[in-house]
Parts: sequence; C-alpha cells; structure tokens
Amino acid sequence: MQRIIVAKELAKFFGLLAHPLRIRIVEELGTRELTVGELKEKLDTPQALISQHLAILRNGKLVLERREGRHVYYHVRKPELAKIILDCTAFVEPDIETSEDIIKAIKSAKAAWQKKDKKKNG
Repeated sequence: MQRIIVAKELAKFFGLLAHPLRIRIVEELGTRELTVGELKEKLDTPQALISQHLAILRNGKLVLERREGRHVYYHVRKPELAKIILDCTAFVEPDIETSEDIIKAIKSAKAAWQKKDKKKNG
C-alpha cells in the first residue's frame, strides 16, 4: 500500500514538471531568486503565461515566493531540483539515428545550465 501512495505522489510531482516552460522556470530559479518580470526577460515569454505556470509550481510546493515591498521574488523550494532536471537530460539524449539538431540542443542546454551552476558555486 505504501508503494502505491508513493507512486501517486511521484506522479503528481512529475506532472508539475510536465510542461517545457515549467522546466525552464525551475531551471532559472535553481540558482537564484527572480521576479516574474526577470523571468519574462530571461525566457522571452509573456508575463501572464509565466504567472500561470508559477501558480502551478507554487500550488505544487515546488516554488516559493518572498515579498519585499511591492516586489515578489520566486525561488525553488529545493534547489537541487534544478540539478536533477539537468541530470535527467541523459534520459532524453537521442540514439545514433536521431537528429543532430536534438543532440546540439541538449549539449547547449547542459553547457548553459552547468555554467550557471559553476557561477553559483564559484
């Protein structure tokens, strides 16, 4: 019975990450707090769309907010989530027959995410 409960909770967790924009938001918030406006600029996405996805992540307790005056800053509750997402790229790396475009995109994303992680730690 416990395994069923855990499996259901994990399914909810993975469901929260089941949208590319939510993954990108978590990745951006993995090393620092950002406002909706800052996320809008970094992700080149309309503010309303970012707010909708932040609400989903907040309701799922993956993202928390901190208010400072009239500004609201968002951060991931557990920063290691961004590293887990980075590690998960190994599961989507294509096999030999797959498009070179996908391979290049994965390498580029990993390099950018690792670069941010090095800046944070170094």
